[in-house]
Amino acid sequence: MKKETLHTLAADKLYLLSSIDAWKGPVRRKDFYDAVLNEGRMNYFFLCQYMSELCDADFIEDANEILTLTEEGKDVLAMFGDAATPVAQGDGLPQASYAVYDEGNFRVYQKRVDDVLVFSLALSKDAFKISFENEDDGEQVEELIRRFNS
Repeated sequence: MKKETLHTLAADKLYLLSSIDAWKGPVRRKDFYDAVLNEGRMNYFFLCQYMSELCDADFIEDANEILTLTEEGKDVLAMFGDAATPVAQGDGLPQASYAVYDEGNFRVYQKRVDDVLVFSLALSKDAFKISFENEDDGEQVEELIRRFNS
């Protein structure tokens, strides 16, 4: 593996540790992933791989979809944290909000990031029979976005 690739791998993992630390407490996995992906530093697959490796190394705990930095993770961050720039500091993280509602004969799916509309889709209830079992508005909208991107 190239030296540059190893450096990038380590830097990306430090970035993830420092970003979790920037939340100043436990964070929902979905919110964290959204913030990292919205910044565009890495793609979803690398994010999942790095997070899995950090959890396996006991630097991050992922319990019931809630992420926290472990003591070992804090120690690693303290040793190397100057090299990492978090995704954002605390309240500055992008906030996604979702809405799914009926408007006449249409079901409307919307996503906003920091109150800016980034996705809106109105589907005819008669023409499109889409079923989402036990999913909240955010999960429904993200699933539609995934379907359109595939």
